[in-house]
Amino acid sequence: MRPGSTGLRGLRALAALALLPVGLFAAGCGIQSTDVVAVGDPATAQAMPPAQGATVLYFVGADGLLPVVRPGTPRPVLPLLFGGPDEDERAAGLRSELPPLRGALKMAVEEGGVTVVLGQDVSGLTPLAQRQIACTALQMAARGPRLKATILGNGSPSSLSPLACSP
Repeated sequence: MRPGSTGLRGLRALAALALLPVGLFAAGCGIQSTDVVAVGDPATAQAMPPAQGATVLYFVGADGLLPVVRPGTPRPVLPLLFGGPDEDERAAGLRSELPPLRGALKMAVEEGGVTVVLGQDVSGLTPLAQRQIACTALQMAARGPRLKATILGNGSPSSLSPLACSP
């Protein structure tokens, strides 16, 4: 070993250590920024099934359709849905896209889904109103995730029928 070589080696190590952050910073400069990439709707889930005997209705909130659980004795869901949100639900910012109910109202649960028959024209129902009906009716049927709802009125189907519930 030559005299003085230990000091030179330490100086080189110190210089390399000092240049390490500069090298890491320079290596990151080649990363290109990107715009936001849309990947679809966020996932939805039902955290808890409603209590036994509760009624679930779907109303419109700031973020789209929201399930509302009304406790108590279960009642026919569609007349309640067409009645709109109650005072507390309205105070929470919920509303309905459904027009006032006119005429008869029938609902039949079948093998592949639910058929809702309204005694009025359904051609003017907004897509959100159709989903309100579909989600409420399918929640009541609760027989499987692949069920679809068909909405009929005055003999003709609504524009989106049959449709699944996607709040």
